[in-house]
Amino acid sequence: MPDLEKLLAFTALGDREAFSQLYEATRRRAWAICLRLLRDATQAEDAMQDAYVKVWHQAASYRPAAGAAEAWLAAVVRNTCRDRLRAQRRDLADSLDELPDAVEYADPAPNPEQRLEASLAQGQVRRCFEQLQPRQRELLTESYVLGLSHSELSERFGMALGTVKTVIRRSVLALRDCLARGVTP
Repeated sequence: MPDLEKLLAFTALGDREAFSQLYEATRRRAWAICLRLLRDATQAEDAMQDAYVKVWHQAASYRPAAGAAEAWLAAVVRNTCRDRLRAQRRDLADSLDELPDAVEYADPAPNPEQRLEASLAQGQVRRCFEQLQPRQRELLTESYVLGLSHSELSERFGMALGTVKTVIRRSVLALRDCLARGVTP
């Protein structure tokens, strides 16, 4: 793998060849992040293009002392994807606001039994999540909510990659077992 720090430094100076090499060296990981977060190839392509435009314009803001170049690039890509997701949610909310007489098309309000069932299910998920160890909750949140990869979690928490994978897997299984126990009569 080429020296990403040097490539970023030359990119900051406007070196197109360095930027091209940087892109080639990092595009596969960037693509994986975009596709994992956006779950749509077209959206992922657009986000990836936007992310590399940001890299071109913001390469001078990279500080080697703050972390690895690969982590900085991954953060730019993740943040670009998250910005797209937030924009999509806003657009959806705006389009729902513009629907005429939206109340007429809405499903009828849930009956008391349905509300009770939903409340119990939500409470069960919360109780099961709270039964996990703090490290398990933290790793699950960082992985599934923030979209960090297992490798990123390994670096962030100073844990072996295999340990991170094992903790996350066991946490998911513990949640599944807890929820299954709560559903049975």
